[in-house]
Amino acid sequence: MNTTPTPAAPRADQACAETAPLPFPPRNILVPLDFSPHSFKALRYAEALARQFGSRLHLLHVTEPIAYPTDLGYAPVISGELETELQRGVRQRLDALLAEVKARGLAVEGSLRVGRPFAEIAEAAADGKVDLVVVTTHGFTGLKHVLLGSTAERVVRHSPCPVLVVRDLEHEFVKTAAGDETPRADQKPAAPLVLKCVLVPLDFSAPSRQALAYASRLAGQFQAALLLVHVMELPYPDPSVTEIDTRAIEDATRQTAQEQLAKVEALSRAAGRPVTTELLTGSPWNEVADYARREAADLIVAGTHGYTGLKHALLGSTAERIVRHAPCPVLVVREAPAA
Repeated sequence: MNTTPTPAAPRADQACAETAPLPFPPRNILVPLDFSPHSFKALRYAEALARQFGSRLHLLHVTEPIAYPTDLGYAPVISGELETELQRGVRQRLDALLAEVKARGLAVEGSLRVGRPFAEIAEAAADGKVDLVVVTTHGFTGLKHVLLGSTAERVVRHSPCPVLVVRDLEHEFVKTAAGDETPRADQKPAAPLVLKCVLVPLDFSAPSRQALAYASRLAGQFQAALLLVHVMELPYPDPSVTEIDTRAIEDATRQTAQEQLAKVEALSRAAGRPVTTELLTGSPWNEVADYARREAADLIVAGTHGYTGLKHALLGSTAERIVRHAPCPVLVVREAPAA
């Protein structure tokens, strides 16, 4: 989110329509799976969405190339009996899962890829004209996150379409005789998805307006209330600088933010959406996560610029930090590319 000063407010009639609308409802949903219990959490959520919207599911498994030592380090195995056998086993598991999902009455297809998971997922989303990617994250923080990273966050950064990140907070799967937590063909369909409260962090930038437009349509589909939150990041006062009246800056910033929130609230109410606005102060990702927890939000819809490379390293991503710390699923909407 933006630091002070807050940008000039868009006109009320442009606040949600300035950017090109994203496809909604999502007709094609991509679900990356590594066959671990936590990845099936994403599948269950995706199934519920597919039932709600009549979407087609595309299940994707990405195998990372097997590496072997050489004089120059490690090189990937391009072919070989071992890799062929592993691919055959993965194909069998995927085919069995496709049959189970079809038995639950859903349109589904599947594919296998070899490469770096986040890159292959983003490419598959682009190639398949996917409208939404649903992935799971462990939600690691601190040192564990530094060491292990997150494929979900990399997908958020590179995906050409919105990404729904589901937290691995619970398991909804039956256990097989072998003790593995996997879906079964006779398992009941996923329960209908219920969204009562959708939280949208706003910094009044183009990505956050895009996220609000998407969230508004989603809330309308589920008759959910909208919580619109703006977090002011105030600069730490420098005691050596006495010429600057930081209180005046804070007051002006607060007034501008309240005016912008009021305009967006008026637009949402005019569209028939139950809406509440809140102005908070602090670190955006932390305040958004805490507010979602206090208000028992069912979903957070956040915008992102989709920075990569050096620009991402320098500026970071509030959306990715929200993904890491949120108590509920987070749908990240990337800024639409310029026409």
